[in-house]
Amino acid sequence: MKERVFFEEFDSLYYFHGSSENWAMQGFHFHNQYEIILFLTDGALMEIGNRTYHVKAGDLFFINNKEYHRTSGPEGKNHNRYVLMFEPELLTQMAEAFHYDFAMFFEERPDPFIHRLHLAGEKLEKVEKLFGKIERNMNSENRKESSVRVKLSILELITAVNEMYQFFIEEEKNKHFVGWEEERRRQEFKDPILYRERIEQLKKYIAAHAEERLDLDEISRRFYMNRYYLSHYFKKETGFTLMQYVANQKIIAAKALLKEGHSVTDVALRLSYNSDSHFIAVFKKLTGITPKKYAQFQKSNNE
Repeated sequence: MKERVFFEEFDSLYYFHGSSENWAMQGFHFHNQYEIILFLTDGALMEIGNRTYHVKAGDLFFINNKEYHRTSGPEGKNHNRYVLMFEPELLTQMAEAFHYDFAMFFEERPDPFIHRLHLAGEKLEKVEKLFGKIERNMNSENRKESSVRVKLSILELITAVNEMYQFFIEEEKNKHFVGWEEERRRQEFKDPILYRERIEQLKKYIAAHAEERLDLDEISRRFYMNRYYLSHYFKKETGFTLMQYVANQKIIAAKALLKEGHSVTDVALRLSYNSDSHFIAVFKKLTGITPKKYAQFQKSNNE
């Protein structure tokens, strides 16, 4: 049974504070806005990209506008949370004015990235107060001033949680990433967005861009997938590693060009091989003959 994945429209600024019972999204969604969620109760399940998180009270999540995600909770329980969504332009515009990268944990993320920051004690209290400040400014009767105050209070919240997350990263560095790796191992492996459909998109992309210099890092960035999961999914579905598939597609393209009468040097150049010799070695390894002999064979058959 296929999972439902959909794009959802929201206002440029969305805020929610409250509880829901039997809360479960029917499918994975994504939207134009960055999203911050702070959970005040245990028990929800948060799925983001290739990660699944079992939520505890005090968990705060960063979700960017490229990530498929959904949230669900067990039946018969209220799930209390804050949700803030806003357009990325708010942060990019203010970054220029303040010379500060407000979007650092939405865009320029460390690798590996854990979406969750657990808050407790004074830190949790501080972040709740900042959410409350946003809420008060949004409900202000003076609309002209409240618009400015809302933006400033969002920046204040972002700055505070960025600082907390940076502190978390430094702590993990000091522990030689032991805690981080344990967190990674605890994440459940789950196929959140029908990896077969994503693999089909990848295969079409590779075939259409066979002339380019394709590598795992570039493809994983373009498809917003962790390179480990990309490699895992691809081999599971196709039987090839991703780079084996790229090599095969390049050879298919090379055969077509050689049939058209292009020289070995021209084909190697057009398909972004490092050199003629590299192209010849790869072609012979995958086909059993050199590209020159292949071209001669095709020519003789067509005469």
